[in-house]
Amino acid sequence: MLALLMLALAWAPVAQAKERPNFLVLLSDDHNYRTLGAAGNAVLRTPHLDRLAKEGVYFNRCFTPNPICQPSRASFYTGQSSWANGVTFNGKPMKKGSPLLARTLAEAGYETYFTGKWHGAGKPWTMGFTTGGRCWAGGKFDHFELALTPFGGGPESRKTAQDYSSTVFTDDALAYLEGKRDKPFCAVVAYTVGHDVFKAPPGYEGKYAPAEIPLPPNFMAQPPFKQFNPAIRDETVLPFPRDEQSVRVALAEYYAMFEHLDAQIGRLLGALERTGLAENTVVIFASVKGMSMGSHGIIGKQTLYEEGIRSSLIVRHPGLRRAAGVSSELVSTMDILPTVCTAAGVELPAGVEGVSFLPFYEGRGEGRKRLFFMYDDPRRFTVTRAVRTRRYKFVQHLVTHESQLFDLVKDPNEMVNLAGAPEMKDVKTKLRASLMEWRKRGEEK
Repeated sequence: MLALLMLALAWAPVAQAKERPNFLVLLSDDHNYRTLGAAGNAVLRTPHLDRLAKEGVYFNRCFTPNPICQPSRASFYTGQSSWANGVTFNGKPMKKGSPLLARTLAEAGYETYFTGKWHGAGKPWTMGFTTGGRCWAGGKFDHFELALTPFGGGPESRKTAQDYSSTVFTDDALAYLEGKRDKPFCAVVAYTVGHDVFKAPPGYEGKYAPAEIPLPPNFMAQPPFKQFNPAIRDETVLPFPRDEQSVRVALAEYYAMFEHLDAQIGRLLGALERTGLAENTVVIFASVKGMSMGSHGIIGKQTLYEEGIRSSLIVRHPGLRRAAGVSSELVSTMDILPTVCTAAGVELPAGVEGVSFLPFYEGRGEGRKRLFFMYDDPRRFTVTRAVRTRRYKFVQHLVTHESQLFDLVKDPNEMVNLAGAPEMKDVKTKLRASLMEWRKRGEEK
């Protein structure tokens, strides 16, 4: 960790010596990590994101610390774990004094822009953003009928959008990118896709035939462990136990949503090129959390399987020479705040736990050896902790006292639980000890 910090700090003088870069941060929601052409999906069409990956770096081992709406976003905005910022579950308040990406950049002279899904503490305009487009607070919704509030507005200014969510937020961001500014900017566009309801945008109906959609390689009718609650909202969108046809139908709509999202991102990338901003704008595409879509019998994201915690992350930095098109270092969505600050030459606020991954862009430095995860439903339906190394993952289900151990090299789809295998005793003991130490530190905060 010390080596990572030293590498990150070494970047600040370089950023300060040049014109400060702009940032365009594009966030997807409930995004299964396989749902991306760059990830090897041969069915889904995402040409603009695939091009972004070819021109930048696709980080294929990026993870969210806590795979549910508000906690995952809080980790992105604060650069902290859920225990550090206090947002362990939806509705939990953020701790006072938590570092904030937008506020840190605004105090350093950046214009900070937000449009899209907020779903967190306060409002974008009370949490450091200085300007923005239409915003959605979060909760249950339909992509066609979002009740949106203009930036800085109150309840009386809320209006229902008349277009599909991805189009609405892209329209607002386009107007911003094509406008006049006298400061460097960081613009965050937070899309609602692929959160359910799974429904194709206009013109994308029938783009994918259910019969042609492959099922996940680890599709199951129901999870192979006891600690699972099929009554959680995400799990009620499809029949339980799962059947192949309903999952294929949902995936066909899901893919159409992401093809349309890719087209909207193409509009934004085109605007950067038309306005001349592309040569000095760092583009970051990230999903705040995953989505199971039938893997292990789960539909939603509230799981510490790869489908829940693994995020899509693509970075294009026009001022850096990339070492390779793909990085397999272990990185986290809480690393985005320190990465942006480091690239901007801005001092990191106190309390940030993430570390800049810019050195990996150029193939320098030694990355993390492990990451830790939690999902903590206060209703006690599901309370789970996990540690993931480059090869292994160890999971503890605290309500039912079940444990799982996976060799992710031999078993990337997490189908064989090795927790009871005698030959894995030493591996399990070491992973369990590191997880217990992390839990002790976190639970004391």
